[in-house]
Amino acid sequence: MAKKVATLCVHSAKDFKNQGKVIAKLAKQNKLIAITNRVDLFIDGKPCRRWWFADKKTGVLLSVEYGLVDNEAINFLTNAI
Repeated sequence: MAKKVATLCVHSAKDFKNQGKVIAKLAKQNKLIAITNRVDLFIDGKPCRRWWFADKKTGVLLSVEYGLVDNEAINFLTNAI
């Protein structure tokens, strides 16, 4: 079972970048390719990105079509959903 990773409380641009690094690292540990739209969306007044994940070996998309926002992506990678 994957360890519990707390979502970062994003208060600055540095926190936002660190959250992206955490997501990319978790994807790599799960042998997935992390794909992001690299656009900062503002949902509920907070910056968010959309993430998609594909299997590294086959290249098949595993996440939902519309993409996962940052918190959903962390939950997906840690099997918390």
